Amino acid sequence: MLPYLRLCHSSVSDQDIDYEHVVADGGSSDGTAEWLKENTDIISISEKDSGMYHALNKAIGMAQGEIIGHLNCDEQYLPGVLNHVKTFFDNHSDVDFTAGDFLVIDSDEKFVAFRKSFQPRWPYFFSNYLYTNTCTLFYRRKIFDQCRFDESYRSIADAIFLRNVMRRGFKGVHLRKYISVFTYSSNNLSLEPISRNEKERFNNTLPTWYKLVKPILFCLFFVEKILNDTYREKAPLSYSIYSKNNLNGRNTTTEGNPHFRWKSKIRPEKHKSS
Repeated sequence: MLPYLRLCHSSVSDQDIDYEHVVADGGSSDGTAEWLKENTDIISISEKDSGMYHALNKAIGMAQGEIIGHLNCDEQYLPGVLNHVKTFFDNHSDVDFTAGDFLVIDSDEKFVAFRKSFQPRWPYFFSNYLYTNTCTLFYRRKIFDQCRFDESYRSIADAIFLRNVMRRGFKGVHLRKYISVFTYSSNNLSLEPISRNEKERFNNTLPTWYKLVKPILFCLFFVEKILNDTYREKAPLSYSIYSKNNLNGRNTTTEGNPHFRWKSKIRPEKHKSS
């Protein structure tokens, strides 16, 4: 995943804002550890871990920033988003975390779909899915004083984490802005059987009242999606990302017919965290 990690880092380092980039690597043997040592602007650790959420917890523990976001290494931030998020937090002291919209590309860097979100509501996370994608989320540091990712899960701890954050009274809002780009492949962890099994495991812990109203929540979720106009995007849609063929600057792509349905032939890739 080193080629992806290079792109991810480039998308952080050109944001024209004070930042720190913390990378938790699980002891990769593809040259990642050596590359991290060469890049002194990255705070890194490379050692065996027990999974993605163990790595995330370690990285968050190393972070010093007052606003924290996290990416998988095959994801990128779009231009100017860190400054946009910081300005929003500076102007809204009552907000504890933000979520936004994102774009999906395939392993050939071709446009797949746009994904728009809306106001985070924890009951929807387990009646449908975590529609506030992790690559668009930013948190105030104080949240991590009370909440961490449950390392007993290997696939859905992000949804459980956000549920716990909201149930503790932290306030989240949706930003109507494309925050990041997500690379979709046939080996994304969310597609593997472990995700389905872990959802069943967690659903068994939910209270009876939630199970009874789950069909209603399922319907309300799609009503809100329609009301928030998440299925439409104006054409053309332009965005700029780093490419494996060009690390010196972003390449701008214009999609003449942006759509929310995924229309891509997927090539297998590994999906890990940074």
